[in-house]
Amino acid sequence: MSGIQSAMVQRPLVYLWVAHYSNGLALSQFDPYEYKENSFKDIKQSNLIKFGLYPIQRQLAKELKDRDIDVVSIPFLPQYEINLDNNKRLIYYRDVFISQEEYHRCGKCKKEFQYGGSSPSIVSNTPSPICPHCGAHDIYVCKKCKKEYNRFEDATNFGMCDCGGHLKRLRLTSSQYSRERRWIDYYLGYQMLVNGTNHKFLMRIHENGNAEIL
Repeated sequence: MSGIQSAMVQRPLVYLWVAHYSNGLALSQFDPYEYKENSFKDIKQSNLIKFGLYPIQRQLAKELKDRDIDVVSIPFLPQYEINLDNNKRLIYYRDVFISQEEYHRCGKCKKEFQYGGSSPSIVSNTPSPICPHCGAHDIYVCKKCKKEYNRFEDATNFGMCDCGGHLKRLRLTSSQYSRERRWIDYYLGYQMLVNGTNHKFLMRIHENGNAEIL
């Protein structure tokens, strides 16, 4: 699996920002009446007392999607807010990532798993991964009598079944698949000067609502 940051990758927003001012007014990322997106540059930093990220509500998401703005409503996501003053400079940005993933899917238990150099596999002239969930691996089945063999070499008659039939490999775990995954990380925090030294508080918020302090 590899993750690549790209400004060109498209991904629906699950959070919107709202800037709260000292006079009680607020500026939302999306205008609640015209549903147009406001620019982050429009925020008046000098009057800013709070900045927050909030899950997009269903009705707003519907209005935005009707206008071809790519958002997703997940109302149960937690909201995140930071209090600000003239000594704290707001930090907010988001990064979009794209990942190419390779994985195996067990044909017996139907669960996915990763397979690498240290992963267990059956010892055979034709090895195959061992599913970590159910222990399955590729087997060989006689086309004639349907007898199963764990390994090709278990059929002692020169790789043929005792009945004389030919063996067919049943790929339960060796087939490999690939897919593309995209996601956004939201970064929220502030920077302040203390005794001539810059101090930064920054957290990374994932699309599932989990956050970590950086």
